[in-house]
Amino acid sequence: MVEVGAEHGVDARKCLQDTGISPAMLHGDTVVSGTQELAVAANLVTATGSASGVGLAVGERLSLRAYGVWGFAMLTCPTVRDAVEFGMRYLPLTYAVTGLSLRVSGGEAFLIVDDDGSSAALRPFLVEREIAVTAGILRTILGESPPSMRVELRVPRAVSADYEKVLGTPVRFGAPHNAIVTDVAVLDLPLPQSDPLTLTVCERACRSLLSERCSPCVAQNVREIIAEGVTEAELIAARLHLSARTLRRHLAAEGTSLRHLVDEARRARAIELMTLHRLSVEQIALRLGYADAATFIRAFRRWTGTTPGAYPVR
Repeated sequence: MVEVGAEHGVDARKCLQDTGISPAMLHGDTVVSGTQELAVAANLVTATGSASGVGLAVGERLSLRAYGVWGFAMLTCPTVRDAVEFGMRYLPLTYAVTGLSLRVSGGEAFLIVDDDGSSAALRPFLVEREIAVTAGILRTILGESPPSMRVELRVPRAVSADYEKVLGTPVRFGAPHNAIVTDVAVLDLPLPQSDPLTLTVCERACRSLLSERCSPCVAQNVREIIAEGVTEAELIAARLHLSARTLRRHLAAEGTSLRHLVDEARRARAIELMTLHRLSVEQIALRLGYADAATFIRAFRRWTGTTPGAYPVR
């Protein structure tokens, strides 16, 4: 972000103002919190007048190598689908501060960047950054962009040439979501560097890192409480010694929301019960606390873009 700021005539000190980070700290082993990162982003967005394309320029610089073992693990997954699911499972190890979900609909796969938990001022920047990063990762793991790939953005039409040049794909503006879209068959393409043994080692390292790095995060603490079956905001906030309002503010600062985390947990549990335990829709609905199967099916369609019966069980 500081490098991109310099290209736009913004001094490093202005980018780092009131963040607790000095220019000298950028060259050491400084650990930057999510709150500090968002503060730098806010400074950059303000200093550049919320110019479009700034997030794309930052995202371009975040290659798969920047993500360490998480990125290496994605390279060694068997298929694109496996890589996407692995990436979302260990998303807290990345620089992402927005949510990410995969939906399949009408023969197409939608990798959606969920910006609902982001502040309005930072939303365009964060979406641009995550879209650029995700498109770059897809190109890296496959060796090229899928011919069917396009990007869909909520924002009104801008100067599309810059977007298309950076992303290397057609861009549609004024869409109902922010997403990378491709033919569903792309999900099952084998990855050229697939290696089951290396993937096992990398995932073990990712689990360890997730435990070490994310325990102080409010979102991760909330995930652990939700895993115990507690989903009410007041009860979760009490467990964390926070008010419900403060809890929501912390989650928003980390790019998520309680609803998103509850849906994330229910989706993962539903797929586990369906694919591993082969439970019926009625049994899964009961396990997850839904009033009936129809309500669960509607929720499942919202999470995945398809019904439980049409979801690919492997």
